[in-house]
Amino acid sequence: MFSLLSLALAAVVACSPLVPRDTVTSVVNLSNNTGTPAHLASGFIYGIPDTANQIPDHFYTDIGFNYGRAGGAQVPAPGRGWIWGLSEYKVRFASALSNYETARKYNANFIFLIHDLWGADGTQNSTAAYPGDNGDWASWDAYLTQFIADINANGATAGLSIDIWNEPDLSYFWTKGQTQYLQMWGRTYHRLRTAWPSVPLIGPAFAGQPDATNTWWTNYLSFVKSNASVPDQYVWHMEGGGGDMQGAYGALYNMLQTYGLPIKPLNIDEYATYTEECPAGSAWWISQLERVNAHGLRGNWLSGWELHDLMGSLVSKTNAATAYTETGTGYYPNGDFQVYKYYYQNMTGYRVGSQPSTDLKIDTYATVGTDKVRVLTGVRPSTTGTWAITIENISAVGLATSGTLDIHTWGFPGAGGHFGEVDAPTDLGWYSHTFSGNSVTFPIYQTDTVTAYAFEFYVG
Repeated sequence: MFSLLSLALAAVVACSPLVPRDTVTSVVNLSNNTGTPAHLASGFIYGIPDTANQIPDHFYTDIGFNYGRAGGAQVPAPGRGWIWGLSEYKVRFASALSNYETARKYNANFIFLIHDLWGADGTQNSTAAYPGDNGDWASWDAYLTQFIADINANGATAGLSIDIWNEPDLSYFWTKGQTQYLQMWGRTYHRLRTAWPSVPLIGPAFAGQPDATNTWWTNYLSFVKSNASVPDQYVWHMEGGGGDMQGAYGALYNMLQTYGLPIKPLNIDEYATYTEECPAGSAWWISQLERVNAHGLRGNWLSGWELHDLMGSLVSKTNAATAYTETGTGYYPNGDFQVYKYYYQNMTGYRVGSQPSTDLKIDTYATVGTDKVRVLTGVRPSTTGTWAITIENISAVGLATSGTLDIHTWGFPGAGGHFGEVDAPTDLGWYSHTFSGNSVTFPIYQTDTVTAYAFEFYVG
């Protein structure tokens, strides 16, 4: 199967025909050094089995796993969280603590989701209690006392940060309006800051991206300014199917200026729809996040015990697609995994600037190593067509400004989807590209909706 696939993919990037003048292009600038790679997109939410060491170590280390996020969500009764009683809280805390310990095993940071530990994970019933209902904060204050004590008792503050509430702008997780949410934010921020001065408190983790017309954002920024509860990272989610990190960050930057708030690191601690979690989508999102120096954690669209497994749909295991069991093993990588493995292991040296195509359909992330330039590219899923990549300022890596450039192409197929096994990228060979004017342009014929590509050439 893969030999036929290789022949088909080779046609996608074969040789270097003239690119039509109106082809939409992603541009890489080799003279724009943007810093040392930190593999900012190599995180995921949940996806870690509660049983320690169930997924073999190399799956985490192969991709440079560096950020986890969990809070015991969807653990079945008797593990529904604080609002169901202390014993049910303890089951969720044990789940989250296990995930934290796994993350720290690989020196990854961990975001604790205290809304899930409370019990507001989307499975709560319509009469479930929320912090501050009817002006009564006693249960929430007692919950925070218990949480602080349990974290301290387990020595679990290293690498820890706290998402104060997840997606309060969606009724799925919060039904009490923004005023009560802001009261909860301020009360919780100052309580946790007093308990742990050095543990990052992050948010607001809105489902909606920054927008000056969105009152959840404007009221929040106004409140944290007046309440002295500015988060240590600005957090939001990019799972709405849109996606323009430059535009979203630009909107946030302008609002920070309006409200007199400081610039802080960015964390998109849920990104990509389930459809976008394929090789092409992963490469596209990596490019978007790296451009604005935002940490990113892949969204997790599974549920139940699968939510606590499969590394956010980066791996699968024997019978997972047909007869899933939470304790089953036999793990293997899928096509997405190979993108993150290449991103972590191959894209070393220093990053260089790039720009997406004007239609935001194709994007690139590029590094210059001691041996090669490497360009990872993806077209947004569900899209086929013709685009191009232009690599500018080739002389910045010691090459001539004109001549012939030999480029090695790799394909990252998504065979079998989320549950399909892909053990390596596909070697599509070397192709010669004639260029002049210190730049080279070549076409991308995206004939399927899931394959990502990497292009490599030697530096001078």
